[in-house]
Amino acid sequence: MAASSSEFQTKILRRSVLPDEYRLYRAALEWDLTDPIVIETRKDLKSEKRWQDHLQPYHHQVTNLITFCRRLPVTLLADDVGLGKTISAGLIASELIARARVSKILIVCPKLLGPQWQAELQAKFDVPAQIATGRELIAAEPDDVGAVITTYASARLHLEKIPQDRFQMLVLDEAHKLRNLYGVDPPPQVALRFKEALEKRRFRYVLMLTATPIQNRLWDLYSLVDLLTVARGHQNPFGSEGMFARKFIADKRDTARQLKAEAREEFRSIVYGYMSRVRRGDAKLYFPDRVVQLHRVEPTLAELELIRVISKPIQKLNRLAQIGILQALTSSPHALMAHLTNMARNGTVPRELAAAVCSIVAGMSTSAKLNGLGTLIDQLMRQNPERWRMVVFTGRLETQTTIQAFLEARGLKVGIINGNSGQRNQDTIARFWKNPPACHVIVSTEAGSEGVNLQIANVLVNFDLPWNPMIVEQRIGRIQRLASEHASVSILNITLKGTFEEYIVGRLMEKLQMAAHAIGDIESLLEASGVDDDDGEDFEDRILRLVLAALAGKDFEKATKQAEQSILDAKEKLEAEEANINDMLGSMDGAEYVGPRAPKLPPIVRSMELREFALAGLKSLGATVTPKEGGLYLLEEDTGREWICFEEGARNGRATLYAPGSAAFSRLVSRMIATGVHQVEDMDEDPAGLANEISRRWVDSFGASPITTKVEGVRRCFEGKALIRVRATVAHDSYERLVEVECRPGEHRAHAVRSGLYKLADTIENAQHLGIDTERLADAAGRDQGIGEFCRFYVERRVQELAAAGDDARKRKKMEDDFTPRLELTVVALEGGIHREVTSEVQYKFDKGPHYESRLTVIPRTGDCLSAPELGRCDSSGTLAPKECLGHCVMTGVDVLRHLLVTSEISGRMALPDHALRCSLSGKLILTDEAELSAVTGNPVASSLLKTCVLTGKRAEPEHFGRCEFTGIELLKSELAVSDISGKPYRRDQKSKSVVSDQTGHKDEFLLCHETRQPITKQEAERCEITGKFVRPGVLERCSTTGKAVLPSELERCAVADSRVLKRLLVISSVSGARIQHQLAIRSAGGKYCAPAEARPCTWSGRRSHPDDLRVCSLTGISFHFDFAAPGGSPYLQPLGDLLHGVRHTTDASDRWSEIALKASNALRGGRCRVESAFTSPDRRHLALCTEVRTLLGLRVQQAGLLYSIEEGSFVGRLALGKRTPKGWIQSAV
Repeated sequence: MAASSSEFQTKILRRSVLPDEYRLYRAALEWDLTDPIVIETRKDLKSEKRWQDHLQPYHHQVTNLITFCRRLPVTLLADDVGLGKTISAGLIASELIARARVSKILIVCPKLLGPQWQAELQAKFDVPAQIATGRELIAAEPDDVGAVITTYASARLHLEKIPQDRFQMLVLDEAHKLRNLYGVDPPPQVALRFKEALEKRRFRYVLMLTATPIQNRLWDLYSLVDLLTVARGHQNPFGSEGMFARKFIADKRDTARQLKAEAREEFRSIVYGYMSRVRRGDAKLYFPDRVVQLHRVEPTLAELELIRVISKPIQKLNRLAQIGILQALTSSPHALMAHLTNMARNGTVPRELAAAVCSIVAGMSTSAKLNGLGTLIDQLMRQNPERWRMVVFTGRLETQTTIQAFLEARGLKVGIINGNSGQRNQDTIARFWKNPPACHVIVSTEAGSEGVNLQIANVLVNFDLPWNPMIVEQRIGRIQRLASEHASVSILNITLKGTFEEYIVGRLMEKLQMAAHAIGDIESLLEASGVDDDDGEDFEDRILRLVLAALAGKDFEKATKQAEQSILDAKEKLEAEEANINDMLGSMDGAEYVGPRAPKLPPIVRSMELREFALAGLKSLGATVTPKEGGLYLLEEDTGREWICFEEGARNGRATLYAPGSAAFSRLVSRMIATGVHQVEDMDEDPAGLANEISRRWVDSFGASPITTKVEGVRRCFEGKALIRVRATVAHDSYERLVEVECRPGEHRAHAVRSGLYKLADTIENAQHLGIDTERLADAAGRDQGIGEFCRFYVERRVQELAAAGDDARKRKKMEDDFTPRLELTVVALEGGIHREVTSEVQYKFDKGPHYESRLTVIPRTGDCLSAPELGRCDSSGTLAPKECLGHCVMTGVDVLRHLLVTSEISGRMALPDHALRCSLSGKLILTDEAELSAVTGNPVASSLLKTCVLTGKRAEPEHFGRCEFTGIELLKSELAVSDISGKPYRRDQKSKSVVSDQTGHKDEFLLCHETRQPITKQEAERCEITGKFVRPGVLERCSTTGKAVLPSELERCAVADSRVLKRLLVISSVSGARIQHQLAIRSAGGKYCAPAEARPCTWSGRRSHPDDLRVCSLTGISFHFDFAAPGGSPYLQPLGDLLHGVRHTTDASDRWSEIALKASNALRGGRCRVESAFTSPDRRHLALCTEVRTLLGLRVQQAGLLYSIEEGSFVGRLALGKRTPKGWIQSAV
């Protein structure tokens, strides 16, 4: 479906009184509609007017905004360092604010970046921001629209204490700080805190930012993707930790630095499904090169004296005082003098120190830095006499004044920019941009340079160096810009040679400026160099520590070199990380957004332009608006007067802006729509009286006499136009449309109570009270093209999100709720008119007979009878009457007045009295065609009261019927008989009789003999003990073995015992095929049987066996059971073989060995025999013998195997002769 069920309601509407009031109200509704977050190109942005005068975002930053809106509500931006993720985040936040989706934002970032976030949001996006750390975070809340900026440490401690509904959006800057959620044990608490918050969906929108989504291990990305999927309600597409390790990690699980090559594309596909990334090369931002130089100048003796004078006293002051004095000292002597004079006045430093400094400065002429600046200007003038330009920055107004005086004394035209110069700043910049320039030098402070574009110049001089590197980068950003015509810019840092300003401040700043240019992001560089921890030392503290050490005469060189090296190491680290990320993730080519097609929404059409609407609206509220020059208007009300304008450029700092999204315009729109307005006219006058008159005329038309008229119902009918405000909503987006529905005649008619006759009130609380069919309105409004497109888009998104949620029922339910569009429909305006349709019950009578009633519906406004009964004529009296007063005689087919007919008491059918009679059974009046004569009594009875015999078809009264106890069928009692067996009544046509006892009864009381198929009673039957079949007595036979009585077919004769036994007790001889009782048969090892007479004896054991179990000994030729066979090929008697092979050495029956040896010698016809071993057979009747046989005078020795019968005293079978070898006994060839 496209959307869930709609909620329909009506705004309270009052009748419009003033001219154009309805038109103004409708225009206000149009200006109050909410647009969806659908952004395809920059022209779709709503927020551009908020920042266009302060910012020109790059293409990739606008693309990041579009990407976020397409992937609502959660995205990770992982652009390379230096591509302005803060600006991208500001654009996203500003757009959501402009669309009224977000008012309060929580930003979590490293402590170092907090001030930058605050400055960027306020200066570029006009979003108020406050920094809150520690317990301040719990109570921090913007007044109306704004942001709270905090640190990860503060969020870890206090996030759970912040009210759930305070912030609608969460921004996690440097989100890689949460990367150790997996792959370490235990995971950091800050990562767990944010995972829990994201899992609870505490923020409607979540934006994560990082330039280094992977820093050390693949687990970094697994952790970030897990946070993103938790925030979106998905299952982690990487699977469990174990699955991720097996599928993607090529090296050890704990190391996890190498990605399996075959899984690279799948890895990137998953990552880019949640992350958007722009590489530096893909952004195509080409800035001028930066050339940084230290311009060292020899300090004067007085300047060295100033350093000496403050060196010792400064050690005892607090941090802020120390930094202020040292920065004033490096700015200019006059700045130092002014600073210390002010501190002495406040009691912060001793007056003696201020006096000493003033004394030194009073005796000074031009400072070394001014002379150095003059030298630089001389060089520029020689290189480009006409078009040279220079921007000089200083942090002190006293220094700016000194520089201005110095340069003007040299005949130069100097422009001044500072926080006090106001409009003069723009004039100065315009003169500087002229070609050739009207002034060649601009001297600026930070306070006046924010947002100033000075890229026409390519030389910047830092007359003094701030200790905050980001301020230095902001200075350089005034001239090093994307659209600069210069190939390079020169940054000249003037320092006093041989002082701490050169070898500490100058050196470190020079390293930072060059490294920041290479990396593109000073914040990332400071973080990588260790200036990042929330509670750690910032860069100003690091410089202060080194400077104080130098002033105190301590060794500072080693610490300075370490600071320098940390900057270089940070640069290399960031470059290595960027290379690793590029190798791991590549570009996003082919990984662009592939979700549902963006909704194609109809263009916004407004009936009044903004200026026309605002002016008319203000006047309607009682204000006087007078146009003035320059696009300004003077607004005068009882509460006072103010200047207003409709264009940003006309504000001039004093006018209130009326523009889309501005607070003043939003308040005006809210006031205009606070009370709904309608233009609905009641077109009826005295509808009740007119309805009575129309009813009376109708009764007169057919000659009846009216008695009473009673209003039964009123239907109000609306014709005109209904304006529906349709709001389609999902969890993170919504869209509103005004849909005008034409209400045509006859479409909107609704019943009302008698009060519907009353005159329409000025206030309408429910559109249905006017007769409006709200279901029809809802259907028409729900089919609006724009609403349909919005719903289609999010239903398709829902399919994607449900697939990503996997099988988790809770997550799937959340996705279903979040991405199912819900419609709210509100009638916000009506114009047109209503009339009524009145329905009355009219009572009247004819000359004779009872009163009759008819229902009429009339339209009082037109006098028309909308519905009335059709008239007809009575066939009996000829009277004209409404057809509903006539009855139809079903017997004759004539129509007569109802009171002339009788009514059947059983069917309600009507007929003339001649066609009716009384039922003899019930006594009720019935029609003649409703009666039958009883087949038993012959009396007329209502057909419905008679029963039918199923055998004969005869019908009679119920009392003449009985029931067959076996079939349950009711029959005439004459068709029933009584069973001899059970005494129960049964139907005669199903009678049966026993062949044994001649008893009769119902067929279900008998059995059929299985053998003769004759009926017998159950008591007479005998049952086969095998088949369970029943037979008459004398049929069964008994098994001679088991004694069971069974059917003859279940017995068979045994070939051995010559008796009949159960078939299942017989087996088949595999020798003769004869059938034999199982217990008399001999069974083979293979499961075959034979008769005892068919068995054969085993010579060795004497046991009779199945022929299949006997083998022929290959040594002796005797027959023996295979149990005694040796394993292997040709079978032979194993006991004899063991004796021949020397395995067995038993000496059974040794007393006979001499006799046996002699017989053996004779049997062999020569040779001398000696019995070596003998083994007795199981039946003690045979001996297996191994004899030694010597021939050729005893030189030839062999072994003979023999089988000897003890009873017969002779050998059985052949003698086996052979020789025993190391491999065993081998038989000799015959």
